[in-house]
Amino acid sequence: MRYEAVFAARKDCAPELEIRRIERANAVVDVLAPIHWTNARVESWLDWADTAGLADYGDGDAALAGAPNAYAQRLAGDGMARGLFDTPADASRFRDDLITALLSGVAAPADAPATASTDAIVVDLAAIEFDAALGAHLAISRRNATTAEAVETAGLRLQAVIDAVRRCEGDPDACTDVARNIALARAARSARDAGVSDPMIAQAITLARRGEADWSAAPAAPSQTPLLLLTADRSIVEACQPAAGRAASAAWETGRVVLAFDPRDAEAASRAEAGRRAAVDVSRFQSIDAFDVDGFVGAVRLWTIALDLATPEDGWRPLGLTLAGAADLLVIRGLPYDSDAGRATMADITALASAAGLAASAELADRGAYPDYESDREARLAAIEARARTCSPSPLGRAAAKLFSAALKTAKKQGLRNAEVTTVFTDPTLSLRLGGLAIGVSPWTGPVTLMETADGEILRALSPAAVAGLSALAADIDASTLDLLGRRDLENAPHIHPAALREHGFTDHEIDQVQAALPLVSSLREAFGLNVLDAGFVRDVLGAPLEALEDPAVQVLALAGFSANEIAEAEAYLLGEPDAPSRRLPADIAAVLADASQISPTAIMAMTAAAEAFTCTPAAAPLTLAWRDDPNAAIRLQAAAARIGLRVIRLARSAPPADFALDLPAAAEEAPRRPAPAPIISERIVEKVVERERSRKRLPDRRKGYIQKAAVGGHKVYLHTGEYENGELGEVFIDMHKEGAAFRSLMNNFAIAVSIGLQYGVPLEEFVDAFVFTRFEPAGRVSGNDSIRSATSILDYIFRELGVSYLDRDDLANGDPEEFNADGLGSGSFEGTLNTEEEDVLPASRFISKGFSRGAAPDNLVFLPTGGKRKGAANEAEAEHDVCASCGDLSLTRKGGRLVCETCGVAPERLG
Repeated sequence: MRYEAVFAARKDCAPELEIRRIERANAVVDVLAPIHWTNARVESWLDWADTAGLADYGDGDAALAGAPNAYAQRLAGDGMARGLFDTPADASRFRDDLITALLSGVAAPADAPATASTDAIVVDLAAIEFDAALGAHLAISRRNATTAEAVETAGLRLQAVIDAVRRCEGDPDACTDVARNIALARAARSARDAGVSDPMIAQAITLARRGEADWSAAPAAPSQTPLLLLTADRSIVEACQPAAGRAASAAWETGRVVLAFDPRDAEAASRAEAGRRAAVDVSRFQSIDAFDVDGFVGAVRLWTIALDLATPEDGWRPLGLTLAGAADLLVIRGLPYDSDAGRATMADITALASAAGLAASAELADRGAYPDYESDREARLAAIEARARTCSPSPLGRAAAKLFSAALKTAKKQGLRNAEVTTVFTDPTLSLRLGGLAIGVSPWTGPVTLMETADGEILRALSPAAVAGLSALAADIDASTLDLLGRRDLENAPHIHPAALREHGFTDHEIDQVQAALPLVSSLREAFGLNVLDAGFVRDVLGAPLEALEDPAVQVLALAGFSANEIAEAEAYLLGEPDAPSRRLPADIAAVLADASQISPTAIMAMTAAAEAFTCTPAAAPLTLAWRDDPNAAIRLQAAAARIGLRVIRLARSAPPADFALDLPAAAEEAPRRPAPAPIISERIVEKVVERERSRKRLPDRRKGYIQKAAVGGHKVYLHTGEYENGELGEVFIDMHKEGAAFRSLMNNFAIAVSIGLQYGVPLEEFVDAFVFTRFEPAGRVSGNDSIRSATSILDYIFRELGVSYLDRDDLANGDPEEFNADGLGSGSFEGTLNTEEEDVLPASRFISKGFSRGAAPDNLVFLPTGGKRKGAANEAEAEHDVCASCGDLSLTRKGGRLVCETCGVAPERLG
């Protein structure tokens, strides 16, 4: 094959490159990239390079880590090895053209397909086998879906079992015993509730004891349900007959049902999943007054050769070449998407692409046609001839008809290299590689595009296609730009202008802050947000409540007194209305600039049908249903598609929202028919499951708590606690002295994390179970704490103290300081004896903060003992006390003929 260069010699295709610093998953790399590409576009190409094994980040002189060079060199080498090119010079020109097409954005390849080509089995809706095939398809889909979720859930539960064993420090037998390791018992119960069998749980415990850290059964990508290929008479589907309804319902559930009206189309749709794909940017070939037919045909020929070289030699060798930027081309020409002229132009462009692709495939067939061509010959030739007759009399249509005739002539001599060449599909990743262009026949993304400055700042601007379209319509570009992008100046804005803002309490400082933010925001909520305005101003001047300041979506303008209508009108003036141009622009201009959100599904299906008349493969892009749509909506959409004339109907639902959750009512507890006698239980562990609202419960501004000073292994630590009004723990602070700055900061931030968890409803029991018995230095004897005598770490000491003080976990107290075993409990001996000679009545000042109560606690408030041995009567007479008028303690005793306070030492009077 002779190959003449198309793009490598064109100056308008020579990309200007610059060094970009791109953050990858595991490194920051410097790569050479086209100067007008955004970082997101560069990253998408690097992802492709990494996946294909083409990236070489050490080659700083090659664009995009050398991936385009490696890709083109690989295909050129394969072409020489297969005898495709006549001379090495032909291979070199092909390689240079391919590199130029990649870096100039003329075209881009899609990711390699994940499925292999298989012989399709087609079932008709009227056949007796239909119900069995449909049932088997649903069973496989449900099995795959439930298996993937079950494996993921079971893996998470079993990982929790392993973690519960590994977090435990101490006797291995105790750590792996569900009766003695409370955290393990909770994890095992959760695994059982999720459907994991007890033998599997026991196996995970055993593996954890042997040192396994991970339950390495993370689910791989879920198995893809095979396509169900169906055929039907179009009238049956249009009439929504029962069989068609069952097919639509299955498509609604699985998204893997293809309904065709010709068995050949169903088989082609199945083969398309295994074909190599690419997209050519057709808008690059449209100038102000002409379309570059030769350049576009050259691009299609180039990529037909490239995709064929990337395809295995055996089989049907289907290709999936589609258009990119076709909707942008309509805008450039000033044609509405939803119009007869728009559909006719789409049909002409698709016809030209298919004709050029088939001509190239017929040319490549001198190395051999696809294996089944001879049995398929007559149908293939008839299809090419029919397309040639169907072409329109427009210049593009005549060029397409000429190429179809050439392809037919060559195919009659040597066949076709590929069963299919062109199709219609959508691919978000491929769209990003081409700068956000719409793929296939999808509507364009709108007149506003994002521009990235040299320092990485993102700005909005009118797209080149929109500017060209406005010129084609002889519209006022400046006025249209202001309507679409906004004025971005408060001075003459309706309702919300500087004078009005001053009347509502804004000063020049706040007005200047908002004005500086206007060029960078997409809504007035952002311009007047708390990241622009000071929270103190919003609170003190505008009177915003504290809860409003915690809401990132707070509407400050509404708090200032502006109505919703005033805000909407000002926003349209200041920021434009790119998503609703019909509100301000003339109807003809608004129709041309309408984006995907303003195009009806019917218009998209009509455009698909216009393109499908010339593609080799029916459209592979599914008709998307909303997540909330039911099967009846799928049946109606399927019938509408049949009436419009689509060759193949493929339905799919959009993915559910990431935060979707069923609002399940609480289970009603049934009262027992008759009371059963309570069993006598000497000791039991009760776990109460509480449904908590996932919102933060703030502590009062003035709160109570206590401070515990202690030393662990000679390292001084202060534990501060803060409590809610009901006495529940709400925050902790950990202060240490004479430690490294890093360690102290780490402990402080750990305490903040625990406090936030407590305020969001995490039970204190969970923290205690997780952090007691942890072992690291400092550790050892604890001094200064009357309950905790030893600890294996700072965290062990802190959560022992909290467990004793707030959870009545006496089992965590009174450790033996002489036996530093793994659990820190020792043998359970208790140092010292109870001093039964201490006073029975304790002054309240020992337990209630006088500063917190601000003197509100009565002076005669005391704490009485709840038990213990009483003193003798003689001692009672000698120990009689009165209330001290100075400090409030019950500590006045008679000494030497006068009353003396044992607490403060004041002698209020001498006894007579």
